[in-house]
Amino acid sequence: MKFRNLLLCIAVIYLLSACNNDTPTVVPSPTVETATATIVQPTVEAVQLEISWQDVPPCQALSKLSSEYSKAEVKVNCFSHIEWYDKTFNDILKPDSNIDLVIMDSQWIGKAVTDNHLVEITDWVAENIESSKYVPAAISAYGEYPYNSKRYYGVPVFADTQMLVYRQDILDQAGFQPPRTWQELLDQAKTLEQKGLIPHGYATFWCGDCYDDVQTAWNQIAWSYGGELWEPETYQIEGVLNTPINVEALNMAAELYKVGPARSHFQGDLPDMICKGEVAMIATWFGYGPIFTDPTGCPEANNLAFGVLPAGPDGHVLSLGGAGIHLSAYSQHQTEALEFMAWLETRDSQLKWVELGSFSARTDVLASSTFAEATPYSPAFSASYLLVKDFWNLPEYVNLLPIQGHYLNLAITGKMDSAEALNELAKEQQAIIDQAYPDGPPKK
Repeated sequence: MKFRNLLLCIAVIYLLSACNNDTPTVVPSPTVETATATIVQPTVEAVQLEISWQDVPPCQALSKLSSEYSKAEVKVNCFSHIEWYDKTFNDILKPDSNIDLVIMDSQWIGKAVTDNHLVEITDWVAENIESSKYVPAAISAYGEYPYNSKRYYGVPVFADTQMLVYRQDILDQAGFQPPRTWQELLDQAKTLEQKGLIPHGYATFWCGDCYDDVQTAWNQIAWSYGGELWEPETYQIEGVLNTPINVEALNMAAELYKVGPARSHFQGDLPDMICKGEVAMIATWFGYGPIFTDPTGCPEANNLAFGVLPAGPDGHVLSLGGAGIHLSAYSQHQTEALEFMAWLETRDSQLKWVELGSFSARTDVLASSTFAEATPYSPAFSASYLLVKDFWNLPEYVNLLPIQGHYLNLAITGKMDSAEALNELAKEQQAIIDQAYPDGPPKK
């Protein structure tokens, strides 16, 4: 459209200059009809919507998918993971921002809502989103605040959880099937080391100061042992987190740490560990999947297989990852942004989404042949995502998280007794909650 307007301007300038030329003007004969002027209606510019996210492969996939949307021009901004949080709350969620839709970590919702950065879309969700066709935990985790209030400020956009990546050839040599419980995984890892089949049996991200690494690695073990992090109805942490069940789960994590490389690695370390033959099994996010299927970057790619992480003695729960998409309170195009969200959440769009290598929270998409055939790890994802659970999405999340990471890491690496670590963790987190909510949990 801008190119056409440029041509019109050039034509007008040319005609005006012609009128000032000294060359005599030829007047048409009265018997000759002059051409009727054509009135050109101005073209209405399409609305441009802008989305913010972190710079991960799904962000590029969303940009590609959004190019198929016909009702608006959609620009997807992908910021580095390091600046994602600060960029979201310091630059994007403010009145002079051009961003219409914000993709955030699920735990940021509480802060964004209480700071009045997001538009409540509860009624819109009821009318436009087929909630019954989503994994229930996803509808809650990516959009609901407060907990169990049925008030929504977002919908799922990128589903994720953790998977077991393992050396099929190594397990075959030992005569093992993929482990079904955490105890079985620990036993297998020890045996693989003892037999000299591989340097280390198992690894995951135990880093205590790497955002939510050790937290999401341990939470799923605790939940599968029957433990809890807090009581979301009463906001009680002490007496809920520091229990014998959670001590047992933390002791299991400490034993698992011993069958891996002796360092508090973060999630970015794990692909190299298994791709270069250092470790037989790892737990990592499905989002890293493409790395493991590329023989060029992963020498052991042809020997790798994918499965569901183990269960515990009292359940089978996995940490929820991924992100939701939310309408900024400062968007100048809220109606158009919601129309785009509705289109993005349709089954057809979600099928295209998974074809581009991403993950959906819709159960009818996870059960489709399109998704099953999309990647070698798709079947494992479909089974795993049905088991997900999230943790606090409180405004105090950024203060609670590092405390948990610190004490969990101390216990797992053998620097602190598990019971003592949980007692101190519960005490410090409860103090934060009590100070923030002296009158108890907020009304729903």
